[in-house]
Amino acid sequence: MEKLTYQIPDSVLVSARLIIEKSKASKEMFKYLVVTLTSNYEISKIMGMDAVFVGLVEDYYKTGQAYWADSLLTFKITDRARVMKPLLLGKRTPNLILADTSGVMQNLWNVNAKYTVLCFWDPDCSHCKKVVPKLKEWYSANKSKGVEVFGVCTETEEQKWKKFIRDNNLDWINVADIQLHNHFRSVYDISSTPVIYMLDKNKVIFAKKMGVEQMSEILDNQIRKEKKESQARP
Repeated sequence: MEKLTYQIPDSVLVSARLIIEKSKASKEMFKYLVVTLTSNYEISKIMGMDAVFVGLVEDYYKTGQAYWADSLLTFKITDRARVMKPLLLGKRTPNLILADTSGVMQNLWNVNAKYTVLCFWDPDCSHCKKVVPKLKEWYSANKSKGVEVFGVCTETEEQKWKKFIRDNNLDWINVADIQLHNHFRSVYDISSTPVIYMLDKNKVIFAKKMGVEQMSEILDNQIRKEKKESQARP
């Protein structure tokens, strides 16, 4: 799985299915492989490998082949895959319409930028206090490449939100759900902060849950990829 398979989700999923299908002669081996592989790829540190988890859940849990899973476990694991599926690399991100600091509704899909960084943050989060200022520096250095940031505060205390924006001079699109009218926390699977997604002009996810230190390389790779694809078109 690691040494003989090219480490991209599509290839890994093909190898996983091949191994699992061959194991069906032994019920215990089949169970071991399905459980182990789904668990490993749900929490993989390699970006995008959650697609393997989603694929295996749909193949074996959703179809009822996971004979050891009772109805509660089946529900939990299939629901987890349901939440993760719209957030996979290559998917158009779920839309967000939230109010900015002036009360004006801002629509994520309507952001006119070549690249949009979607960042969920909390002013009380110690990690956010380190990461968001770094993201501000990165944004200032890369804005000329067509980058915009859509910063979503997960905190509901308006004054804390606005103070953090002022203190860190966050001159991007700042929105929040002060009245708790939006379900973005469950839609985007926000259990901790910060969480960062990188989107193309069509709001398709091309990177996610990375550190600011990785973002320049990821953005440059995306620009090169798009340029190459553009040159290949007739």
